[in-house]
Amino acid sequence: MLDGVLMNRKHEITYARAIFCLIIVAVHILSNYLRDVELQDSNRMIVLSFQILILFATPCFIILSESLISMVYKDKLPQNFLLKRFKYIMIPYFLIGSFYIYTKYEVEGNKETYWQLYKDQLLIGNWYGWFVIVIFQFYILHMLFHKALSKSNPFIILMISFVISFTHSFLMYDNETYIHWWNEYYPLFHRTSILYWLFYFVFGFYLGRYYNEVLAFIEKRYIWLVSSLAVVIMSIIYSIYQNDVTVVQSNRYDILLYSVLAFLFILLIAKKLAKFDISFLYFIGEISFFIYLTHKIMVYYMAKYTFHFIDQFFIYNIATYLFALSLSVGLAVILSFLPFSRFLIGRNSINSMIKGNYNMR
Repeated sequence: MLDGVLMNRKHEITYARAIFCLIIVAVHILSNYLRDVELQDSNRMIVLSFQILILFATPCFIILSESLISMVYKDKLPQNFLLKRFKYIMIPYFLIGSFYIYTKYEVEGNKETYWQLYKDQLLIGNWYGWFVIVIFQFYILHMLFHKALSKSNPFIILMISFVISFTHSFLMYDNETYIHWWNEYYPLFHRTSILYWLFYFVFGFYLGRYYNEVLAFIEKRYIWLVSSLAVVIMSIIYSIYQNDVTVVQSNRYDILLYSVLAFLFILLIAKKLAKFDISFLYFIGEISFFIYLTHKIMVYYMAKYTFHFIDQFFIYNIATYLFALSLSVGLAVILSFLPFSRFLIGRNSINSMIKGNYNMR
């Protein structure tokens, strides 16, 4: 569980994590919708643009993982730092990922063997759980460089990391030679490359380290934040319509700054919401990691039933969203009562919350 340093900020951070998680589910449901329905080009572009504008949720979820580490362990890391984090994110990655590969092998009727799919997708991160590999790389970077970063000028490191991430992201979109080189020599799925995410790591590190100062700054200058966010949104829309950059991936070069501003904006909203006890957000935040790893499997099955409403945009997407989210949440609750469930669900307090509600020990 989070230690005493974090407890005073637990509500707002948990709320923010829940919001990011809920948005991520919406991203993938819209992908399903756009894949299965025939839309006029203008309508498709509207839905696609909205989907691109909510892609910030995945980078934000990743940023939050580093911010929490930097916030809690400012001076010294605990013993077995990497081992503990491996248990709670990489074991769920392999367990849930193995089931996902099984569904692709059995249900979708792939010609490859199960072990071939396992090697070509799960081991290298070539599936929607790739973000876990990125987070684990953040932990390694934090362990190696937290002392050096603590002594460095944040603005200089942020600028250098932004240039690196932007350049890599842009070249991976626009330069065939560069793309070929990475595909040839990088052993994992290309989206796990730390160069995409280096700016987010640095931002997350300094946000966690100077959390109070950053939050106080954006609370006083929220108009500046909203104005900057509006300008960046317009630049992304321009990129979509004028430059035809329609790829729906959270490693887009044009959402680097946008994702950081969106993170601060959502954090500010979560800070305001933290004045209220919103059980739903608290509960979703506690199991957000499990929802992220399982929701796409649920969407796959639920979409078969809600497909009958495919011509009704709102009914189809809302129904698929609610059913898929409910299945992930319900499964997390059931699994929480099994021994060693924390290695599947991740660290959470579902079991203790339910027992506490009924005064059970």
